[in-house]
Amino acid sequence: MNSAGEQFNRQAARYAVSEAHASGASLRILTAWASLERYTMGLDIATGPGFTAFAVAEFCDTIVASDIARRMLDQARIIAGERSVDNVRFEIVDACDISYPDASLDLVTCRTAPHHFTDVGRFLSEVHRVLSPGGVFLLCDTTTSEDPEVAAWHHRVEVERDPTHVTAQTPSGWRRDVTDAGFEISHTANTRVDMTFQEWVERSGTPAAAQVGLYREFAAAFRGVRSEFGIRRLGEDDFEFYWPVFCCRSVKTQCP
Repeated sequence: MNSAGEQFNRQAARYAVSEAHASGASLRILTAWASLERYTMGLDIATGPGFTAFAVAEFCDTIVASDIARRMLDQARIIAGERSVDNVRFEIVDACDISYPDASLDLVTCRTAPHHFTDVGRFLSEVHRVLSPGGVFLLCDTTTSEDPEVAAWHHRVEVERDPTHVTAQTPSGWRRDVTDAGFEISHTANTRVDMTFQEWVERSGTPAAAQVGLYREFAAAFRGVRSEFGIRRLGEDDFEFYWPVFCCRSVKTQCP
């Protein structure tokens, strides 16, 4: 199993109770876009505890909640039972090697995950392959600054907090990559996910020594970083902040 799978197996229970994943603006946006059509077969990539799969389930005959971390799927099964979602299946699926035939799906969703993928180009290619012509791809992910200096700070703290973080794309980069993969973008939205420092590092199981270093990074963040990510002190030993989020609805229209 790769390191991301190991990390999310360890932290599955924490993600199951994460408000940032269970709700928020990006989930509302994605659900509204999903409601524009009816789907026979949908696939949610990197489902985690399943919140996105459950949100779009009412628009699908069948939705597959997939992840590389088996314990995440265990959490998703529990939550599906609590919510009485009965049209969902659970499968181990690698985002960069999707185990479905060509043109076999009419909806693919992925929320708050691609910044952990080792090859986003391969992921987009695979999504394009498994979607039928006219199939819908709904993407939401934390993004980063168009300012290289601010983006470098963001990348540094993300990797220190969780070494399975690969990279956060910029909004302009996502638009380019999705279009280059053979999709036509119909809707985009920019929102954010609000967090506190302590909850952020606890959710990822960041070691205590790394937490100390990260706290110093936040305390010493330069003005551009503080402004772009809304970093504010919260009491004596915490910060509030947010990461920007890019959301995109696109349709498979051509070969990449």
